Amino acid sequence: MSISLSLNSELQPATASGEQAVSAVAKLQDFLTEQAEATDQDGRFARDSVDALVDAGVFAASVPTDLGGFGVERLHDLTVITSRIARADASVAVAYYMHIALAWYFARVVRFEADGEPGYLPRAEWLEAIGRRRMLLCSAVAERGADYWNLATTATASYNGWVVNGHKILASVSPAATHFYCRLKAVRGEGNHLASAMIPADTPGVRVEDDWQGLGLRGSGSGSVLFSECVVPDNALMVRGPWGKRDAGMLEGRAVSGMGLNGVGLGIAEAARDHALEALTRPSSSRKRSGSAVKAAVTEMEAALTAARGTLSAALQDFDSLLLRNKPQVVTDDMSRAMMKECQLVSMTVERAATTVVDLAMRLTGGASYQARHPLARAYRDVRAAAFMPPYSPPEEAVDFVADTTLGLPEARTPGPQEGDR
Repeated sequence: MSISLSLNSELQPATASGEQAVSAVAKLQDFLTEQAEATDQDGRFARDSVDALVDAGVFAASVPTDLGGFGVERLHDLTVITSRIARADASVAVAYYMHIALAWYFARVVRFEADGEPGYLPRAEWLEAIGRRRMLLCSAVAERGADYWNLATTATASYNGWVVNGHKILASVSPAATHFYCRLKAVRGEGNHLASAMIPADTPGVRVEDDWQGLGLRGSGSGSVLFSECVVPDNALMVRGPWGKRDAGMLEGRAVSGMGLNGVGLGIAEAARDHALEALTRPSSSRKRSGSAVKAAVTEMEAALTAARGTLSAALQDFDSLLLRNKPQVVTDDMSRAMMKECQLVSMTVERAATTVVDLAMRLTGGASYQARHPLARAYRDVRAAAFMPPYSPPEEAVDFVADTTLGLPEARTPGPQEGDR
């Protein structure tokens, strides 16, 4: 019996469903890469790339097969899918993950039959709509100058449901979204609560600004969304907890979404490494591959990439071993904090490694990589967004949480995803 040994440490799908989704991405790799240059240069939303991935079923990856999806259940596989998209276009990878993280969570809730519990939302219906290509989700949480627990967007109880008013920012994939999954303050009588609401994009009073002007990730459609006197029915809103109280129990979901998003940084680094090696092996290259400086840079690049892959892979294995056995939000507060700590440390490791790989790739490629249209110039800008993606940002929030959790200090804070005025 022959044994096949792969010396490439890249993350691979762990299941057949994951392999199918990754294969669907691979078939579109050239198209996504071609579109990435155009949308980045124009500073416009990568709609054609998103549409192509939707048509191929990639946006339905976590939906059960009988509902039109691939049936991906592992966070590991979703992260690999995201990284493969990011190799071609990090903007589209961010837009994709903002949708698929929600779809994956809905599938997990349905799989554990948690939909019949108090505060029911029709997640099974949403999964079917995603599988039939009728629903594309935008996570509308971030607000300027507000944290997760003190959002300014409100849903006020009325005779015909809830009336929503607010202004969300960093709403990735918003120009193509059919629905906005919002975090907001639910106001009923004298009581205020943190709540989630699903708002269709065609609801009167919804306005997508498509005003994203980021330094990088220019095709992600991460602009702002306005809600003005939008009326949604009672069954479209679910109360999450008391208003303004930092609840450690909610860290599980935050850690899960943050962990998978590391696939974006990993994909950027992998593509940058490939560009550098291609430049070095080109017959017209003036770089001497046998030179000690080149060898040192290549080695450092490989070491950084191996560290990112290994750290992320181990963490995803930890998370999946827990998530596949337990329904959402049943772990203890201590376990939720431990998950968030691991997520934050892995995010820091991947960010640093990806930034290092891109910098070294540019040095190895030479001045050509400093041209605006070069893929490494785009990678240089895109990878800088990684510092602002983890649940804790700015960085000092991460330092406080990791250290306090490690030391067992009671004042360990729970994060708001967009704390501070960005």
